[in-house]
Amino acid sequence: MKTSDLLTILPEIILALAACAILLLEPFLKKDKTANIAIALTALIASGVAALGLGGETRSSFSNMVVLNDYAIFFAVLFAAAGALTVLMTPRYLEAYERHMGEFYALLLFAVVGMDLMAASRDLIAFYVGLELMAVSSYLLAGFLRYQIKSNEAALKYLVTGTFASAITLYGVSLVYGLTGATNYQQVGQALMASGNTTGVGLATALVLVGTGFKISAAPFHMWTPDVYEGAPTPVTAFFSVGPKAAALSAILVIFVTVFQASAHTWSVIFIALSLVTMLVGNLFALVQKNIKRMLAYSSIAHVGYLLAGLGALGALDQGFLPGQAILLYLAAYTFMNLGAFAVLVYLKTQDSVHFDYSLSDMAGLARRSPWAAILMSLFMFSLTGIPGTAGFIGKFYLFNSIVRADLTWLAVIAVVFSAVSAFYYLRVIVYMFFREPEVEFQPREGINGSMAAALALCSLAVVVIGLVPASAWTAAQNAWVNLFG
Repeated sequence: MKTSDLLTILPEIILALAACAILLLEPFLKKDKTANIAIALTALIASGVAALGLGGETRSSFSNMVVLNDYAIFFAVLFAAAGALTVLMTPRYLEAYERHMGEFYALLLFAVVGMDLMAASRDLIAFYVGLELMAVSSYLLAGFLRYQIKSNEAALKYLVTGTFASAITLYGVSLVYGLTGATNYQQVGQALMASGNTTGVGLATALVLVGTGFKISAAPFHMWTPDVYEGAPTPVTAFFSVGPKAAALSAILVIFVTVFQASAHTWSVIFIALSLVTMLVGNLFALVQKNIKRMLAYSSIAHVGYLLAGLGALGALDQGFLPGQAILLYLAAYTFMNLGAFAVLVYLKTQDSVHFDYSLSDMAGLARRSPWAAILMSLFMFSLTGIPGTAGFIGKFYLFNSIVRADLTWLAVIAVVFSAVSAFYYLRVIVYMFFREPEVEFQPREGINGSMAAALALCSLAVVVIGLVPASAWTAAQNAWVNLFG
């Protein structure tokens, strides 16, 4: 092992050391967990800064198993931001359930390490190690409120279904190794292209697609999502809705563009079919939900459908730069607007854990009780809908435009129609907040302040800045995607 090898994974080393430090410090702390919060936030910020500081050149380590380039840096910064925002919205929530323990922040950091490795991996073994590190940490986070039946149910369902998905992915990886005798992405891609074994390549492609499709909640592999999102602690649900999805998509983009390049037209058709089913399932089931967490769960499935359409366009083009960078931009926009929506729900739950149960009726009259919460929630709902001036509009504009440029205009039209359908269940939340009277009257104990105020402010700022001045985000996505091949 060389020093350069460690330098390539410096962001992950920072996070892992911080997680271990939190676990060592936890027995000496009483109720005040400020030290744990500070360590977690510092590590996440330092990880993002270290990734940016190492940019400018492509670094590889461990026999090219892990690569740090603009693509990996883009996701490392995005994951660090998602983790930091989750940490900021968590303390009051865990205190309300008397489960404010350092293990939460350690597990979160380990999950981010796994996510970073998935984006930086250029070897199937490294990819699978990152996938399992993220998955195991996620299972534990889902069941963190172990005295709550729903949290236990969420963890068990996630574990059982996730184990099957991981096994299927591993079987696909082993089949690829059997066909090529290699695990390096580039070597495997070249071997598969030269082999001409279309049956074996197709089976391996299908197995990896099914396993990773579970991680991103693509229909029909989405069954776990609503129950896990509803039962898991709300800050964990917020993290699940953006972090693991973006990590899985970061790996899917690299694997299918490099490893399965020989079957690009085949998996392009599969992704388009999955996109149609996922958009249909996500939007139609979201329409009938009365629980906001379940509604946002199906909403996240719908957004995956839009991203899958971009993946279909990517495979349909010989030079898929525009769909690729559009997907990266969409992921960045989605991260901040979805985390913001869940942060409002976390705030409301901490203010009245007895009466607030995440139902639509609980949102009635919120504009009168907590005007700022209602205004911020409206901003995030507008962005998820794709209203101009928000990050959601920019993400959908570039993504749908890239689909049209791939000569898939009909698919873009269908995506726009489903996006219009989504306006009903997003804007319905705003109607309840501003124009409905509450069935049970309750008042928030305090205004939005502390770390929660910081989380909401950062999410709101990102949604507005990306929506009004998207050039920087688009350039970052473009550099990341182009550098993936350089």
